[in-house]
Amino acid sequence: MSVLENLISEDSEFSESKFKAKVDNIFIQLYTAVMRQDLQKVKHFLSDEVYEKYNKKIQNAQNNNQIQIYDELNVSDTDIINITETEDKFIIQVSLLTKYLDYIITKDTRKYVSGNRDVRTEKRVNLNFSKIKNAKQQESVRKCPGCGANMDINKSGVCEYCGTVYTLKEYDWILDSIND
Repeated sequence: MSVLENLISEDSEFSESKFKAKVDNIFIQLYTAVMRQDLQKVKHFLSDEVYEKYNKKIQNAQNNNQIQIYDELNVSDTDIINITETEDKFIIQVSLLTKYLDYIITKDTRKYVSGNRDVRTEKRVNLNFSKIKNAKQQESVRKCPGCGANMDINKSGVCEYCGTVYTLKEYDWILDSIND
């Protein structure tokens, strides 16, 4: 049995097209969160290492009174490069072809500092996603692990009632690494 067949037997909901759409969405949400200098709405999609990497990027920008801008951001191509299986999880390596304006402005005056704000950069970005085997099935209505309230994890992943962060690690694909 191939790794893909094993993945499908473990996760009957897996669809290549849905997975690619999810990857594109997470990438765009992550870069948008960096521009907004707030990772709270994407934290539940990220491994601790990826969260720390981008949190440091935001902190460095804030310390320098700057904002990283990714304008006209899009993904023009998404390819699954490899699927591997370990004892406890599946790992999917993905390559994205992205295009965006990449520049820095000052936070207080919004003046241009550096980068390219006239021509979109085309960049190949490699990402690794993982999902634990025997992941818990998510119900259509997600419940907060803190207070039990219904949650819309695509909105923010943070409970609007108690502030608990709903992590997808036990349920779904998590961005483990990104080479951008």
